[in-house]
Order: sequence, then C-alpha cells, then structure tokens
Amino acid sequence: MSGHGLNHFQAQQHTNAALRVMAELGVMSHPDNFQIFFTYVAKTNFDLCRTIDILRSNHRAFDEAQCEELHTRFFSDKRENEIIERISNDLREQLGSILDTVNKVGIDTRKYNKALDHFCSYVGDKNRDLSNLEHALHTLLGATRDMEGVNRTLESRLTNSSSEITRLREDMENLKREALTDGLTGIANRKAFDMQLREGMMHAMEDDQPLSLLLLDIDHFKKFNDAYGHQIGDQVIRLMAESLRRNVKGQDTAARYGGEEFAIILPSTSLGNAMLFGDHLRRYIESHKVVTKSGKTIIGKVTASFGVAEFRPGEPAAKLIERADKALYFAKENGRNQIASEKQIVEDEGSSKTTATESDIPRNIAAQ
Repeated sequence: MSGHGLNHFQAQQHTNAALRVMAELGVMSHPDNFQIFFTYVAKTNFDLCRTIDILRSNHRAFDEAQCEELHTRFFSDKRENEIIERISNDLREQLGSILDTVNKVGIDTRKYNKALDHFCSYVGDKNRDLSNLEHALHTLLGATRDMEGVNRTLESRLTNSSSEITRLREDMENLKREALTDGLTGIANRKAFDMQLREGMMHAMEDDQPLSLLLLDIDHFKKFNDAYGHQIGDQVIRLMAESLRRNVKGQDTAARYGGEEFAIILPSTSLGNAMLFGDHLRRYIESHKVVTKSGKTIIGKVTASFGVAEFRPGEPAAKLIERADKALYFAKENGRNQIASEKQIVEDEGSSKTTATESDIPRNIAAQ
C-alpha cells in the first residue's frame, strides 16, 4: 500500500475517507479492497483514480468481481509470479536432471578410456600373453556397449528435456501474451498500451515521423447497464473491441484503456489523417446494432465519442494522453457521437473553452 510520506494524521484522514467511500459504494471490507480505495482517496495512482471515477460516473457496481479486477490490474502480480515460479522450478529440475546425466556420462567415459588404454597397452606389449587376448577384447566390448547405452540414455534424456524446455518457453510466451491482453475483450490491455505508446513515441522521434493518439468512449454506456444489466454492458464493450479489431490494422495498436474507454496508437499518422481514420471508425461503429444472444431482439445501436492528439517530440506520454482526453470530453460535451481534435481545445489554461468550428476538422470528413 502506498503510504510512504504520510504522517499519522494524514494516514488516518485517508483511512476514514476510504472507509466512507467503500460504505457509499457498498464495497465489501477486506484488505485488498481497502488498499484500492485508500490509494484512490490518497490520489497516489492517477490511472486507478481515473478508472474508478469513470466507473462511478457510469454507476457501475463495485461488486467483488469488479474490485478483484481492479486489484489484479493495479496491485496484484500474484498469478503472474506463481506461473513464473512454477516455470522456474520446472526448468531447474530439467537442468538438474541433464547435469546428473552428463556427470554420469563423464564417469563412464573415463572408465571407457581406461579400458581402451588398457587394451592398447596390451596389444602393444611385445611380451603380451596371447591367451588373454580374448578376455581383453571381451572387456573392451563390454565397456563399448556400456558407453553406447549411456550415450543412448543421454540422447533420450536430452530429447525429452528439449521438448520440456520448449513447453516451458511456450508457457512463458503464453504468460507474456496473457499479461498484455484484456480478459473481457481479447485486445491489448492498459499495460500493453503503455508499452506500445512509449515505444511508438521513441520511434517517432528517432525516425522524425508523426504519431497520433485516439481515445474513444462509449456514449451513454450507463443506459445499457441500467436497462439490460451488466451482461449486456459487457457485450457492448466486446462489440466495441471487435469493431476496433476489424478496423485497426498493421502497426497500429488498439487497446482497452479502462472501463468503457479505448485507445488507438497510430504511428506515422498526422493529426489530420488520425481524424479521418477516427471518423471512419465512428461511422462503422454507428452502423452496427446490439442484439440479444439469441439474435432476435435488437437492443439498440452503439455510438462513441473520439478525441485525437498528435505527439510533440520530447513530451512525456502523460501530456499526449491529457490532450487527447480533453478533446474526447470536448466531443462528449458537445453532443457525443463525434470526433474532436486537440486543435479545438484552447491549450492555454487561462483561456476559456471555445466552440468547435468547421475549419478545425479536415474538409473531407464531411464529404464522406
């Protein structure tokens, strides 16, 4: 728990506030949940605070499943550590077994060399007793057969170990893939998004290429949960992810950013082209309907609001995300189901917010 730097009075204040929020939201009291909401009221984890705020604004229930997802996402590497420990133990066991076999071969090799030297000495001895030649040959043959047997054992053992190590490597790849994949949607999760954004920003500076970030949020998501329950809400989130999967290709990355919010990283893409792509995606999403699992009842259509910003070389990722986020909320506040650019936001903190003009958006969006 992040409590470093707090005095006793501050810690007590955060404790009381966390318990009040938990009571207000109906959160079960136990250490993991307390850790979540202590961090939330202490505001020591921006991403956690923002995620909880989004969930609260959409009146999502903070049941045990939701809280467990939050704790796993922001605090717990327990499962990942357990898998890594298991793979490490299995690998140590395999290497230990191989080492034992190799050591055995080393001993038998010395025995074989000794038998071979003895036979060579016998053959080269002018005073040798030829009556013992048969015995010498028999001894050498026995040692040779023993050596062949050990080599076959080693070969078999190495083959088995190679297969086992390959399996362990696949386990590690699966773990890596799982750690970077959102469980509900199957697309990249926030951890993968952070990694890809940092890498994309680095390449953009190295190659002197543009990079744009697009954030989108499902419009009126609360009504799906209130009217049809969380299962339909999850279906809407999966539908949004599928729309992204069908439209985001190549070097671009689509990720579930948090709750019902998604992000798309667009390398080698200027702000204007990102706006064009975002508007195409917005119209694609708008054209699809949400239906029940039976497919007989149409629940309604899904729309999304978009905010776009372009990377400024040298700036931290948080600044880029902040501008895209402001553009997203501008789109939501001005009617939803639309896309807004950072150019439509007055960046001077002392200035008031202005209304978007048609000139802020590429002309060929309207023509499409």
